[in-house]
Amino acid sequence: MSALLQNIENKLQQLLEGTLDRIFYPGISQALSSQLVTLIDEALKAQTADKLLAPDLITIAVSPEKMDAWQESEDTLKRVAREIEGTWTELGYHFRSHPVIHLKADPDIAVENVKIYTAYSQADEMDGKTAPQLIPHSEAPEPVPSNAYFIIDAKEHVRLTKSVISVGRRSSSDVVIKDPMVSRDHLQLRAQKGRYVLFDLSSTGGTYVNNKTVKSVVLKPGDVIRVGRTILIFSQELPGLLEGTRVLPMGKS
Repeated sequence: MSALLQNIENKLQQLLEGTLDRIFYPGISQALSSQLVTLIDEALKAQTADKLLAPDLITIAVSPEKMDAWQESEDTLKRVAREIEGTWTELGYHFRSHPVIHLKADPDIAVENVKIYTAYSQADEMDGKTAPQLIPHSEAPEPVPSNAYFIIDAKEHVRLTKSVISVGRRSSSDVVIKDPMVSRDHLQLRAQKGRYVLFDLSSTGGTYVNNKTVKSVVLKPGDVIRVGRTILIFSQELPGLLEGTRVLPMGKS
């Protein structure tokens, strides 16, 4: 690595280490900053245009079990994104939009690993605006998890038959909960790798799974979800448990 890139890496590490090394383990800030600098440099070297664009979308995919912990670092990641913009702009590069670092829960990633990738926002030729495109390559729609359903308050069975399912008090929700303590848009289920991942949509009262408040979690058969005064039991017939895949080892120093 050149001295210039090493200097950039050191700056990013200084921003990250106070938060990430405290939340996770010493050394993760160094590994993450090194990966960020390497990926951005590789993206720039792959371009042939006269006006070189730096990637403005950075995704950090993490295990759903670690999503809550990673969300504690969001303010730090925003500062890192600003540093990335300032540094590469000074070097003569350009961005379509202000860089954004996005966290994504991926049930295929082992608990102590992360996957980092970069992408470019796409300019809308009709109005000149920039639209975010968080996935850097085309992906087929996620298959709907088979034989999944909710049991609501021990009496109502609701089959889950879509790849994205909204749950809340809003009448247009896929699963309508008539509970005044439930937010209109309370939570969402998203299909990933044959499983449903639950995401709380910043609800007022929060979402609890097995008596623990969560922001996101991979649902397992028998999980008890509480929203407001309502209890939803998740059930799914699985052929076998899915195992996480090591994508990018972030070994301890």
